[in-house]
Amino acid sequence: MNTKDPAQSWQRLVDEKAFELHEQIAATLDWVKQHGGSDASLFSSMTAQPYEWLRELYAHELPLAKLMDEADLIVELKGPDVEVTYPRISLVSSTFEKVKKNVLQVTKAIAGVAQPESQKPFHLPESMELGFASLACNGALRFGFALPEPDDQLLKKNDPLYVAVSRAVLAIRSVSISLSDLEDEAQIERQVKELLTDPKLRDSAMLAVRNLSPSNQNRGINSVAIAGGDLQIHDSKPLTTESRKTLRHILAVPVRAREVLTVVGTVREADLDKDRFEVRGIREGNIITDMRCVYGKNVSDSHATEWLNKRVEVTGRVERDLQGRPRLMQVKSLRLLDAQEKSQQLVFEFPDVGA
Repeated sequence: MNTKDPAQSWQRLVDEKAFELHEQIAATLDWVKQHGGSDASLFSSMTAQPYEWLRELYAHELPLAKLMDEADLIVELKGPDVEVTYPRISLVSSTFEKVKKNVLQVTKAIAGVAQPESQKPFHLPESMELGFASLACNGALRFGFALPEPDDQLLKKNDPLYVAVSRAVLAIRSVSISLSDLEDEAQIERQVKELLTDPKLRDSAMLAVRNLSPSNQNRGINSVAIAGGDLQIHDSKPLTTESRKTLRHILAVPVRAREVLTVVGTVREADLDKDRFEVRGIREGNIITDMRCVYGKNVSDSHATEWLNKRVEVTGRVERDLQGRPRLMQVKSLRLLDAQEKSQQLVFEFPDVGA
């Protein structure tokens, strides 16, 4: 829910332009009446350009102004697939699905710690989903998404789920800004760490932006720009296949900290496509938390699904948040604790993720 001062809104600028053009047309009509009588062709020829500018305003600039005023998250696609009169429905629907899925994953990384012992998978109510703000198409396909309206849904802005969705959108924009501002991978990684101090959130947001970036498999989209809120679309450097490559390199070594930790918890969720799983119910002193684990690509999906809902002991290099909670682990070994005898417990050893 992007709320702008009406006096500073883009829609007001468009209205002012339109008002000036209408005044110009009205003045032209008065002049024609005084000097040309009822010559309709004279009026038409003299106002052809102002009317063309009005059509441009209403057809292209007004939808874009509405999008920039009202959207909390803007996703702009450019490439051959959108340089057509009517972009394919599949392109539109797949973009909706991609945004929904990735915002949900980042929201889950933020909200998951609220119930670290929960046995249920994370669920985001429909009332908390992003709303569709607007769509603009003029050589580029621009999608606008808005945060839920607290007043309409009897929510308060301090509702944990509302806060989680808001922070998820901000985190995705933050990663995109870092990729726009910097080119060196080390600098990008450093800035993202400064902006997103929770390692689990940072990992999730970088994965989301990587997934939203163009891929070599889809030649129809050359660039994707992410904006919204205070970040205008024309200030955002578009993401490209190189951006995707940069994030893939950074994510190849998810944990650079040297601390090695062994914890016990329960695997509650796994994402086989991203080689990650969530461990909940981790006890460290008086703290109960959850943690994301990265295990690399040399593990079969059948083994990974075998861990789901199992009590496990995981060991690996770990990164903590500012509160000292372990939040992201590069797993070196995993032991299933379902068997009472330690000698019968299955142990999985993992190579380094970046290897």
